[in-house]
Amino acid sequence: MLIEEGMLHLVDIQLLTRAFKSFTALTGLNFALYDDRENLVIAPAREDPVLSVMKTSRKGQEIYARFLEENLKLSSKKTKAHLARGPAGQFHLFIPVRYKEINLVALGEAFYPAMEDFVRFYEEMGPEYGLLEKDPVEWSREINVLPAGTAECYIEAIQPLLENIIASGYEKGELSKHWQWSKTIINLAANIKSSTSLNEIRQMIIDTVIFLFNIDTVAIFSLRDGYFCPEAAGGRNRDVVSRFRIAGSNKFIAGAMMSDIPVSAMDSYKLWHNGFPDEIISMYLFPICSGTGMNGFLGVFNTLLGREAFDSINEICRITAYFLDVRNMGEEFDRKSVSLKMLTETTSQLYEFYKEPQKLYESIVAEAANIAGAEKCSLMLPEDGGDVLAISAVKGTSPWLMKDVRVRRGEGIAGKVYEQGAPILIDGEERMRDYAVSPKPLFKTASCLSMPLKVSGEVVGILNLSDKQTGESFSDADLMVLGPFALHASILLKLSHFYNTSQKMRELSITDPLTGLFNRRYFDVRLEEEFQRARRYGLSFSLAIMDIDDFKALNDTEGHMAGDHVLKELALIMNSSIRANDILVRFGGEEFAIIMPQTSKEEAFNVVERIRSNISTLMFRALKAFPGKRLTISTGIAMYPDAGEQIEKLIICSDRALYRAKMGGKNRSVLWEPDWGRRPG
Repeated sequence: MLIEEGMLHLVDIQLLTRAFKSFTALTGLNFALYDDRENLVIAPAREDPVLSVMKTSRKGQEIYARFLEENLKLSSKKTKAHLARGPAGQFHLFIPVRYKEINLVALGEAFYPAMEDFVRFYEEMGPEYGLLEKDPVEWSREINVLPAGTAECYIEAIQPLLENIIASGYEKGELSKHWQWSKTIINLAANIKSSTSLNEIRQMIIDTVIFLFNIDTVAIFSLRDGYFCPEAAGGRNRDVVSRFRIAGSNKFIAGAMMSDIPVSAMDSYKLWHNGFPDEIISMYLFPICSGTGMNGFLGVFNTLLGREAFDSINEICRITAYFLDVRNMGEEFDRKSVSLKMLTETTSQLYEFYKEPQKLYESIVAEAANIAGAEKCSLMLPEDGGDVLAISAVKGTSPWLMKDVRVRRGEGIAGKVYEQGAPILIDGEERMRDYAVSPKPLFKTASCLSMPLKVSGEVVGILNLSDKQTGESFSDADLMVLGPFALHASILLKLSHFYNTSQKMRELSITDPLTGLFNRRYFDVRLEEEFQRARRYGLSFSLAIMDIDDFKALNDTEGHMAGDHVLKELALIMNSSIRANDILVRFGGEEFAIIMPQTSKEEAFNVVERIRSNISTLMFRALKAFPGKRLTISTGIAMYPDAGEQIEKLIICSDRALYRAKMGGKNRSVLWEPDWGRRPG
């Protein structure tokens, strides 16, 4: 197994070096360490003297190199240590040391099992390798003589010690690495502020991945127009990757999108065949996806990843998806805040029209069309007890064409929306047929949107939109955009309805149902208002009370229906004869009253005389009991403040003046005078 680049940093070299020195002191052997590529990692403290002399010759070097290579390869495949006799007749200890991805070999050299073994080698090969410069006695003080059984005991003790040292260093290095990774990722998260842009977030992620995992080239891709295009890149081939885009139909992309798990390709030919640049010889694609969907991919190029690096980058991509989601939500929030502000401004303007229903309807239609980008829009409201919809306002179509259109509950698209209380989105003719309707010549497209305007579950209206200005079909996005506006529009319609209902009720409460004039209740309120205003500002105003002459005789001879008809006619004549500011009321029975603000009694006299004259001229009805006699009225007039400082006094004085008119022969107007005293007449 290959040690990944950078894996040796997990080996505690200093601790192993100290351990080798201790082993040498205990055994007399010199220890070295090799990796699985036969590279020397830790050199021996000193070289064996026999081998040192032997390797001074080319032949000796070659023989020893072959011996070392063969046994290192053998040890890298084995788990047990072994003794091997070398070219100098010595024994060498080959001790495999493995832990996870680390595969090392410790070499202890060299020793002879007995002095006789050295002497034999000395006599046979000494001349060839230059050993004869010293005699065997001198050599005996330098060589190691160790029984084979003792050496095997050393192996059994040394191998687990080395494995524990390697494991300890590995775990310590892993902890240190993970701590560094965690620290870097935490720092990354801490540096991503609410103001950090999407591009800045992407570049920070790329820089982090390159720094932590020693990556050649990294890029983040997002989908645009059917292609995954690089939004940010870093590393040696960033310029190449920055110009590259991957089709959404690419098999690597498709595989990653379907499974939401990373994909890899180590075959440069396959990559080239799938449209990747020649400079890309390996690739990993890590999906950047979360619960909200796919944000894109992080691509790692021209680097072989270990399992832990692979898993860590995958986790970083998940964190990246979270960061991007948060930023996207932030930008979406900003966009919606702007939209909400605009909506608030728009609806606040619409609230100005709740007292004017038709203006409100037209404004709702115009604004809904503007929000959805629709050329045509209509507002339908219930009528006839709520089972029929009628068009109240339109945009993009002539109003007179739509004025007689009626839709019953459950009929067509709008009728279904009215019945079900849920919007209907039509994106083509086929969907339109589901509602037994077909495209109309007036409309450019077969796409339309019909949505209810609801308040507390009650459908108060239907908005219909058609023909988007772009020519596209309506979508769920249009529903989402129109939703808040529809809520405000619904409330406005309900408010307008309540206001107009209250106005009608108010009119009914202050209106005489027979004549249509104000009634006694309204008279009392307005008289009090005029009295307070006149007293506060030092003004004068007049009150006239009128009574139909001989009205009882009319009722007795011609019936009450005839009497009601006379009252209506008289009300019309009186109403057309008064001034704009005068307040005409039916005071009770056959009596009427007129409040005349800022009017002297002389001016008031002219007004009532005009009324009396018009009645005399325009009322042709004669009384059966008095042939030849026409209907006439008598009027009494009093003015504030001449009549006193109390409202009741003003009414009494007007009534006294009316009494004088009756006693004076009827069909006349009489002004109250202060010198009349308490008794009428």
